[in-house]
Parts: sequence; C-alpha cells; structure tokens
Amino acid sequence: MSKNFRTLALLTLTSVTILSLIGCQAAPSTAPAANPSDEKSITILVGEDPPSFNPMVADTGYDALVMELVLLGMTDIDPNGTVFPELAAELPTVDSGGVVLDEAAGTMSVTWKMRQDVQWQDGQSVTADDVLFTWNAIQDPNTGSWIPGIDSIDSVEKVDQYTFKVNYSAIYPGYLTQFGGEQLAIWPAHYCDASQGFVAWDCGRKPLSDGPFVLQDWVEGDHMTFLKNDKYYVAGKPEIEKVTVQVVPDDSVRKTMMQQGDADIDMWINVNTINDLKDSQVAKVSLSPSDRFVMRLFMNEAEKGTVDAEATPHPILSDVRVRQAIRQAIDVDTINNEIFLGLGHPQWTEFFRPPYNKCDVPRPAYDPEAAKALLEEAGWTDTNNDGVRECHGCASAEEGYEMHMEFITYAEYGEPLELTQQLIAEMLGKVGIKLDLTVVEGSVLWADAQSGGIEQSGNFDIDIWDDGYAGVDPTDYIWENYSIEAATPGFGWNLARWKNDEFNSLIEDSYTLDEASRQETFCKMAKILDEQAPEIMLFTVPNADAHSSRLEGVQSTVNDLVTWNIADWKIK
Repeated sequence: MSKNFRTLALLTLTSVTILSLIGCQAAPSTAPAANPSDEKSITILVGEDPPSFNPMVADTGYDALVMELVLLGMTDIDPNGTVFPELAAELPTVDSGGVVLDEAAGTMSVTWKMRQDVQWQDGQSVTADDVLFTWNAIQDPNTGSWIPGIDSIDSVEKVDQYTFKVNYSAIYPGYLTQFGGEQLAIWPAHYCDASQGFVAWDCGRKPLSDGPFVLQDWVEGDHMTFLKNDKYYVAGKPEIEKVTVQVVPDDSVRKTMMQQGDADIDMWINVNTINDLKDSQVAKVSLSPSDRFVMRLFMNEAEKGTVDAEATPHPILSDVRVRQAIRQAIDVDTINNEIFLGLGHPQWTEFFRPPYNKCDVPRPAYDPEAAKALLEEAGWTDTNNDGVRECHGCASAEEGYEMHMEFITYAEYGEPLELTQQLIAEMLGKVGIKLDLTVVEGSVLWADAQSGGIEQSGNFDIDIWDDGYAGVDPTDYIWENYSIEAATPGFGWNLARWKNDEFNSLIEDSYTLDEASRQETFCKMAKILDEQAPEIMLFTVPNADAHSSRLEGVQSTVNDLVTWNIADWKIK
C-alpha cells in the first residue's frame, strides 16, 4: 500500500503563527446566555495558549484539550483503549455489515450511520454534509492536511442525510477512529469558510460547538471562557456550567494553585508534582490505566545538518554497533528510580501495549563493559587517554575524529527530563562518548524544516523526548516513525533517516484486518528494531493529571486529553 504523508509540509510553524494572529471572539450570536454560580464553575490550567481548536494543525495537546469541550468526532477512545461512538449511532463492523471487504482486490468500504439528535449551537443539525465538508477540506491538496490513512481513501460519499460511506483503496485497520479520536473533529459546513482552508480557517479559532460547552471569550495569554451548551445532545449534561481555561506558564505556580485549591485541573503533571501532591487533601492525581509515552533517544544516522543517511552518513551514529553500545551503556533502572520515582516502566520494544505485547524480545542488558567492547570493535578507541574515543579504523569518519556530539532535549517537560539528559551524558561519558547538552523549546525542535525545525532539517546528533501512539493500533505510528517514505523531511518522523527494505515490506503487510497475521508481522518488526536500534526506548513516563478533590469523574488517559469525558464530570 502506497502512503504519502503530507503532514509536516502542511502543518507548519508558519501556519500556527498565522492562526495565532487571528483575533478571537466567540462565534457571533450563538453563545447561550448564562450566569453560572461559582459552585458550578471550574478552572483548568494550561502552560500556553492553544494554537487553535484543531489539533491536526500543531498537536500541542492544549488544542486537543479545548477541542474536547466544543467539538465531536464520529468516535473517541476511552482510557482502556475501547472505541466508543460520539456522532456515530453505532460502530461499523464486518459482522454488522457496516464494513465490506474485497479480499481479492485488497479494498474495503465502511458505512457510517450518524446520530440524528445532535445540533450545532445555532440549532442546525449535524449531518453527513458536515462530514463530507470536513473530508473535502482535509484532502484539499493546497489547503488541507494529513490524517491517518488518508492515502487509503478513494472517496467519501453521502448516502443520505445521516449516512455516509468511505471507500478505501486498501485495507485500513484504523478505520474506526479515522474521523474521530484524539485529534479529529467534524466541522460545520454552514459555518466554516472552505476557501480559507482546513489549516487556517477562522472557525479553527472561533468554533461553532456541538460539544458540551460553548466558547464565550478568549483573551490570549490569559484565559478562555466556556459556558454550558444548552443544546448538547445528552440530556442533563454537562453538570458544570462554566469552564475557565487559564494560561499559567510556570509549572511551580500551577502546582501551588492546585495545592491551594485555586484551580481544578492541571494536565500532564510531571513526577515532581505527582510526588508533591501525593498527600494533599485539596488536589488529587489521576494516573492513566496504561502507559503510552516512552522516553527515547532519537539518533541521526545522517551527518548533522543533512537528511540522507546513504549519501552523507553520520560519522558516528551510522554504525549500528555504536547505537547498540549506547543502549548498553545507559542504566535505565537508575534513571527511572532516582529521577522518575519508579513511576515509569522500562520498555525496549514498540509493541509493549495490549493486544500486541506478545513478542519475545529480551530486554537489553545494562553492560558498560560490553558497550566499550562494541565501540572498540567498531573502530572507536581512546589512544590519548583523554576520556573521549577517536576514530581509528571506524566506518564513516576520518581518522582521529572525536566521539563528540550534541545531545538535545526540550524545555517544556521540566526538571526531570533535564536531569535525565545529564545522567545519560554522564553514563555515556564513562564509555568514552562526550556529549554537549542543549535544551530548546519544543516548538523549535519539532517544527518543519522551512521554519527552522531542528529534527526535520537534520540539525542534530542525538535528542531525547517522549513519544508513543494513541489508541490500540500502532500501524500508522510505525509507518510514520520507521518507513522509508517517512525518512523524507515533511513526510513523517523517521528522524534517524533509517531505511530497511525488509521492515518496509512488513509495514505493508501490517495493513490488514487479520489480527493473527498482524501479531506475527509486528513480532518480526520488533526483532528488526531490536537488532538495528534506529531509536533507543528507555522507559515509559507516567501519564498523570492533577484535579481538585471537589471534582468527580476525572480520569487520565493516554488515548486522549483529560477533558475526554468532561461532560460527565461532577462537582461535589
């Protein structure tokens, strides 16, 4: 199956900047009149303004958090990984007849039936026209975006007012969340301006709600105010009448506000805050039932500043023995226990989450002496005894080239990650690898190449951050991180520029609804990733959100943001 990730070419930092300059008020003449009492109001803390209500543009997390307040998708995923309907009346399956497979042609079609009782805040019904409008905006080659599986879709057609069919050119196992989930909502055809484009349209900043709340105002850099949507389709919900999303950049200030009862939600808290709140009677910590985000090393196999590992191999990291040695030299348990308070779990394979956690991949041993031996074998020795190895017969560097690289992480995670960065540098220093430490803003690290993105332009040696796939299907994530196509800047996140033909063929094989076949394929992938080490997975980081003790129903999840079920929250 041929795929063409257009994500990063379209989701540019420039687009986000343009969006941030658009003035923002509530949708005109549609916000409900309300005078909520303080007892039915809550405050959610965020570190920065959401760039928009469209997570497909920048995916900061803050955008998805506020999207959940005002917009619905066809489906969503609960904290246990179960897909449930939102705008959908039911989940289409092969058994129900909603999914029709043509095994000979390798194609499928999915028919969706929508609820008929959902309205936009202005009283108009949410219909199949809105779905087709959203799809047409997404797939526009000039102003659209990428969504998982987009290149497997031949067409989306309206059947009737509340029914539509998606015709696929291939078997796409992630079809249930293709028009929903963590990032994608359905947008109103009668309100959004298609000519402005999916990435930049005004309604991305001034949404028309079909969710539990309605945007009342947005004062950038300070707060957003949402009021209860009286037209929300679930009777009696939400119980909360007013939500204030308050911008508080400083992590310690957010923690103090939670401890003093001045706020009700602080999302994505780090281990220090988890520890500080463990005995609090005012604030509680919700941990997700499962882990998703794995702290990992991204190693550039192309020379720093370039993006083609075959034409310009990295003088150090292009050798698989060096990558394996780096993995052996890092004491994961010490980092987890001393910095992350034992709240993480060591992980060394992408396939650690149910239902695909059945591959027999032994955990790599922490063995600094074995790491030194591998480096010696690869031609890296310390002949002048200054503690830093040099190339003496190595594969891709000039004679005498020092084993000296830059090691980057992102600032927003806070102290635990910077301490991790420092400790890893010490560990690698003990085996003769010298690292210079750099901390940058995530927006610079992850931006597209045209906007100066460090990773997409290949301007790094090694960096460390946390990543992992949402939901229960890793297929698109594996494609995006490891496929040959995704090694091209702007087409994915294969930051190593790692290319493996056998692995690429296995990715193709994984796009099937045959779960037994998928399991077998994933285990073959796991073995190759273990041998080649294009990324080094270390340990999961806890996914946690703080909430006030007066709130009931808050449940952290790795499959969405903490507001995934805000319509169900109750105030004691």
